[in-house]
Parts: sequence; structure tokens; C-alpha cells
Amino acid sequence: MMHILVISRSYPNPINKSSGNFVKNQVEALAEHDIKIGVLGVYNVSVFEYLKVKNFRKLGYYSDNKSNLNVFGYLYPVLPKFHLLNNRIKFLIGKKLFKKYIMKYGKPDLIHFHTFEPGSLGLWAKGKFKIPYVVTEHTSSFSLKTALKWHYKLAKKVYDGSQINIAVSKSSTKFLNEMFSSEFKYLPNFVDTSHFKLKQTGENSIKKFINVAYLNKNKNQSLLIDAFYNAFHDNNEFELFIVGSGSEKENLQKQIKELNIKNIKLLGFIAQNELAKLLQNSEYFVLSSNFETFGVVLIEAMSCGLPVVSTKCGGPESIITDNKLGILCQKNNVDELSQALIKLSQNKYDTQFIRDYAIENFSYKSLSDKLINTYSEIIKN
Repeated sequence: MMHILVISRSYPNPINKSSGNFVKNQVEALAEHDIKIGVLGVYNVSVFEYLKVKNFRKLGYYSDNKSNLNVFGYLYPVLPKFHLLNNRIKFLIGKKLFKKYIMKYGKPDLIHFHTFEPGSLGLWAKGKFKIPYVVTEHTSSFSLKTALKWHYKLAKKVYDGSQINIAVSKSSTKFLNEMFSSEFKYLPNFVDTSHFKLKQTGENSIKKFINVAYLNKNKNQSLLIDAFYNAFHDNNEFELFIVGSGSEKENLQKQIKELNIKNIKLLGFIAQNELAKLLQNSEYFVLSSNFETFGVVLIEAMSCGLPVVSTKCGGPESIITDNKLGILCQKNNVDELSQALIKLSQNKYDTQFIRDYAIENFSYKSLSDKLINTYSEIIKN
């Protein structure tokens, strides 16, 4: 039986149960196949999170074993601003964790890293245990130019030592190829499309646009509010629901109040099962970001049959590849986004076609088969 070890900088853990859900989605999809899979990682706990932990025994080592899926982790309280030192400490902890994993579960055939950051462990494991590795890069830090100098040096070493480098959008594939002179292969993130059902049939008296994202500058809900106001402020047949929490909440509330618009609502954080219901009761989805490496929320909305509007911000261009799915517009352009919202509301879309497209291209089944074939080829060779 093939044995794959996944190592990521983030994964749901006893303190942060929503961290790295996109990695968890992929792992769970792979675990449904006839392979042995493990998850290993040293995960950050901020000082703020550390102080909130009532049971300090949650910090340090933990494990979770389910059939052919074994999770083995360590929660590390990071030192603020000491990024290079934290990375070094996490590497040393990771080496011990890796040895414990091998003693308990055996030596993996292949390691799959999610982002370059824990990749020092891959370089070490490749040299010491002759275990090959692959990398899926999710980080936006290189595109946004927020990466530190040592990030570039480490990333280059990790990519050069990898059997295959994977990027989750076509734009990221091209960008990383050029920046690091390393070959990247496009394979999108896995999305649990089965969790989302086709939108309810029937005409609603009020048609809902929905946006789901952190409330921050990058997600640019301020642009969306202005665009929606321009398009529908005098039309009570449309509403905009903004789902999420974040640092821009108060500013967005103030903006809505100053515009004196009643049909825009901030709903705050909503649990996944409730979000699925909200999507099913909506007509359209809109993403207004400045940058996205992928765009999981777009796939979730399309799994419900919703047509979508998105800014051209990286990942969405690999998703909205047909005008039967929705509309792409330039980022940070309020007039163009406003016109796209109006056009979306006037067009007729086949909701079943949109859902089928999402399942065929981004579902667990579709992508896990491709990834397992990639694993097999590397191990065989």
C-alpha cells in the first residue's frame, strides 16, 4: 500500500480547528483511496491564542488516528517578529516529530509539502532517509511582495529539490515558473462539492448577491459595497449579503451607514453548514479581491449552481473559464464591477451546467485520482 506523508504549515488542530481546511479537504479525499496517509506538522500558536488556552496541555505533541489516516502534530507558541528563529526552532521540532512518526507508522514512500515553509524538513528527510517529496505552493507572499529575503532562498532550494512542484492556479504556475526558474504544474485545490447542493428552485421576490471572505483590505469589500450601491441603491429587488469577520468590519459598517443603503447586510461569521444553506438560497456570488491564489469560495458557490462575478485577481481566471459560468472584471475598478453585477442579474444561466462544471473540475474524486497517479509515477520511477 502506498504511504504518503503530508506536511503543511497549517492544519486543523486542538486550538485552531479551522486552520488549513483546504489541506484537510485534500487529505480526506486521498484517505478514501487504498493508500496509507499521514499528516505531520509543527503549527503556529500566537501569543494571543496561547493566553486564551485554558488547558495548556493542548500545546506540544498530539496525535489523531483514524483507519488509514494518522495525524501527528506539535503546537508551538511562536515568538512575535522572530520569523527566522521560529522557522529554525520549528525545523528542529519537526525533525524529532518526523523520527517519532517513522517509529510509529513506518517510513513513507513520498512526502507532500503544502507551501515551501516547512520544506527544510523535506531537504533533510531526502538526504537522511532518501525519501522524495513534492510541493504544492499556496502562499501569496511572493506575488504580494511580502516575503522575507530568506523565504526566497529557502523556496528556491525546496523547489529545486522537489520531484514535482504544483501551483493551484494557472497564473500562479506562470508567475512561480518565471520567478524561481523552476517548473510548476497546475493542479487546483480540492473542494468538497458534495457538501453543497443545487440552489433551490423557484423565483424569490428579492434576489441575493453573496460575498464570503475575510473582511480585510485584500478582499476589498469596500469596492464591492460602492459597486453594489451604484448598481442597485434604488432597486429593492436585490440584496447583498457579506459573510465573514475581520479587521475591516467597523469601516465597512460605517461605509454602509454613510451610503444610507438598506439592502446591504454584514452577516459576520457563519458556520459551514449554515453557509451551504445561505448559498442555496442566493442567486449570485461575487468576489472583489485584489489577489487570490485560488478561490475555494467560488467553487463552493458554483457547486450550488450560482453564476459568479469575480475580479481578475489570480486564481479566479483559472476557474471562470466560460461566460456560461459568470463574469470576470478588472480588479479595483468600481464602475466595471458595478456593470458586471448588473449584467449578471440580467443574464440567464443554466444552474445545472454550473454545478456539473464545478464537480467535474474541482471535486474530491476528480482531483484525487490525478494526484494519486502523480504519486504513483514518482514512486515507481
